[in-house]
Amino acid sequence: MDKPVNAIIVEKLRFFYPERIRFIKEEDPYRFLITVMLSASTTDRQAENAASSLFSVYPDAKSVGEAEVSSIESLIRSAGLSKTKAPRIKDVSRYIASNGIPDNIEKLQALPGIGEKTAACYALDILGQDAVIADTHFVRTSKRLGFIDTSDRIKAAREIRERFPENEWGFLSMAVNKLGRDFCHPRPDCKQCFLSSICPSSEVLSGES
Repeated sequence: MDKPVNAIIVEKLRFFYPERIRFIKEEDPYRFLITVMLSASTTDRQAENAASSLFSVYPDAKSVGEAEVSSIESLIRSAGLSKTKAPRIKDVSRYIASNGIPDNIEKLQALPGIGEKTAACYALDILGQDAVIADTHFVRTSKRLGFIDTSDRIKAAREIRERFPENEWGFLSMAVNKLGRDFCHPRPDCKQCFLSSICPSSEVLSGES
């Protein structure tokens, strides 16, 4: 019996991306969480630069939690949306300084400014828990691959959880995201993509490359 196309795509992704993929390199749990919060609506590099500026002045949760919002805002401005992100980072830091970082997705999402994507990133990268990280690259690419039927991030994460085994969620989150960054751009590079022969969207999209 022939393998389903999705299974073949996953095999090829594992072959092409055999190493662990990490877009944010920070290892410290608290700093990782704040960097992911900063990455909303910006690049990982800009988020890491903003985090570096913040932690050069306020090195831990206690000091960030005690800082003036205006000071945090000025330090993270390069990541964009600083007026929104600064008070959330202060509130989260105050909570963590007193209570520590929650150890599961549901408790993380209960914190101010922590959405499903940020909680999933932390759970996968820091806690080693299986999670689906549905960002822009992931949703765009998953839909083109036929993994999902929606462009909505929340629905996309749910569809992946329903259609793939739990032990594949983390790998797919990172590998499909990387595929989106490497080849499956908004204007895709189908001719260079290693999945072009089996991607259900390649013939349609190749004319846009």
